[in-house]
Amino acid sequence: MKRTYTGTWTMSNEKLQKAIVRIYSFNANKYTGNITEEDELRFTGINAWDIIEGGEEAEEIESKSNIFDDNHEYLVLHFANGTTMTFRNSYVDMHIR
Repeated sequence: MKRTYTGTWTMSNEKLQKAIVRIYSFNANKYTGNITEEDELRFTGINAWDIIEGGEEAEEIESKSNIFDDNHEYLVLHFANGTTMTFRNSYVDMHIR
């Protein structure tokens, strides 16, 4: 299942593109409680993001890249310049400010 978001309840797409999006990346699956390391990545210029949970969309990511999530969950960031970035959703949290 794929869900696409282009803003938040309090943030329009225009404001989203100007916002700082923080991705916290973990060394272990966030659902296990075994996290011992965390890195923070910051991005701007994001105009949408997808949450993919299994199904054909997850299979496509897994077949076309070297990314594999234990739970077949993916976070895909879409940037205003047309590029994308894919993360294993079980290993990251996203915060928008």
